[in-house]
Amino acid sequence: MKLAVHALVVLLGLLLGAPAWGQIGTVNPNTPVPGTTPFGSQPHPLNNPYPTLPGAGVSGTGGYGVPFRQFYMPPQSVPIEVFVQQPEGVPDVWQTQYAELPGYYVTETTLGYIYPDRWMLVTPAKGIYQWQRVPSEFRRK
Repeated sequence: MKLAVHALVVLLGLLLGAPAWGQIGTVNPNTPVPGTTPFGSQPHPLNNPYPTLPGAGVSGTGGYGVPFRQFYMPPQSVPIEVFVQQPEGVPDVWQTQYAELPGYYVTETTLGYIYPDRWMLVTPAKGIYQWQRVPSEFRRK
């Protein structure tokens, strides 16, 4: 009879104490709570924002962002006024001619646009035009 009572007490203890046995360890209030990303603070490619988001790829790219497309700026025809030399006594004549600026590729990044070195026409005085190389630049969105 004693053996049956002991067995019943052990069996009830197992049944009633089982949920507490499923807990492993104790809760420590001093442990940090894991981050909201699935990999914590580990450097993992899935922790990065999508490349087209504004904050994507800011570090390590020189502040330009992550490039994600290029588009072509076609050549442009530009009208220029050229002086046509006339004999003495005849009024001055200015003639419109067209010059073509060469095309170039613009790179769009998550933070702005990168324009490459390109050629432009400048006019230091009326009727005088010069080709000038414009350095590359970055323009924010």
